[in-house]
Amino acid sequence: MHWTVVDLFSGCGGMSHGFYSHKDHFKIIGAVDLQKGKPGKGKSPGSSTQCNPTYARNIGIEPKNADLSILSPSAYRQELNLRRGELNVLISCAPCTGFSQKNSKNHVEDDPRNQLVVRTGDFVEEFLPEFLVMENVKEILQGKQKHHFNVLLNRLENELGYKVWYEVHDLAELGLPQRRIRFLLIAWRDGTVKPLPKGKLPPVTVRETIAHLPHLLAGEQDPFDPMHIAPGNTSKVLDRIRATPKNGGSWSDIMNNPKLTAEDKEYLLIPAMFRARPGSFPDVYGRLWWDRPAITITRECGHTGNGRYLHPEQDRLLSVREMSLLQGFPKNYVFEGKLSAKYNQIGDSVPPLISKQIAAHIISMKLESLSKDKTEEDLSAYA
Repeated sequence: MHWTVVDLFSGCGGMSHGFYSHKDHFKIIGAVDLQKGKPGKGKSPGSSTQCNPTYARNIGIEPKNADLSILSPSAYRQELNLRRGELNVLISCAPCTGFSQKNSKNHVEDDPRNQLVVRTGDFVEEFLPEFLVMENVKEILQGKQKHHFNVLLNRLENELGYKVWYEVHDLAELGLPQRRIRFLLIAWRDGTVKPLPKGKLPPVTVRETIAHLPHLLAGEQDPFDPMHIAPGNTSKVLDRIRATPKNGGSWSDIMNNPKLTAEDKEYLLIPAMFRARPGSFPDVYGRLWWDRPAITITRECGHTGNGRYLHPEQDRLLSVREMSLLQGFPKNYVFEGKLSAKYNQIGDSVPPLISKQIAAHIISMKLESLSKDKTEEDLSAYA
């Protein structure tokens, strides 16, 4: 018998894959995602993330393309032919951009995406799943953003009777080859949640994770792995990358290089870099270090100017495959859509390496509970 799973805000399947990989215990029966990226400048809608085809390719079911802010929880439950209380696991990893520290307008009323955290409670109330699983940025517990979480927490605990565990973890300590500070939550309708094991594993480095992959130039694709592909760059950007020291170098090293003339620096650096103080562009135009975990991978990881996403040695952005391995995806995961969408999907995702541990933790708690119930049943037979 399989325990059923429904994934709201399913993205490219990062959280689902952790449960999917435990095929003996879990079965994914539903997923929903609108496939919309963050809004553009002004109020223009975001472009499609093209994540649903990726989800279908790797998880095996086609997500419902729907806006969860307006989708009726009752209608969706009936569409899945589920009775209330029948679902085992509901996953709800609402878009985190509204909460993230990278969003300068982080207020209760500012971003409708923040309301999606509260909206999760509507689906929990309708489905009454045995477990609720959430992942988000740590800012969900800070400042005005915490209002949304507190509304949901009160509803789960005081109105619906769930026992709730939540904590902020550095996922590097759980074996992810990346520094990634994230909020994790597990709520259980029928029991008390044990904390997710927090053993500090030795750091998994960039070298251990991607050094074995074939050499690649900017704009090239590995003929044996279509996901090992890196975007091309203009000649000026390539010159800037070449001038960035190997193994952890950044734009500030170019600025401070005594061997470069003022004309060289003016050519290589953008005006904002000249105006900035050291430290104010800590990650932009930077290379990863070989022998450290990667820095946090975000949805903007597909551009050289959006973070420390350059290869430690090779003069290019990390390939899709390299980025996905650092995000904890299996080496055979396939991402659909245009190249920029592939990077967006990876940066938006929950690392499968972590979701697999969450799924295993739920299996452990549930089996222990079933064993206890069986023991009590046996004892009562002799009473």
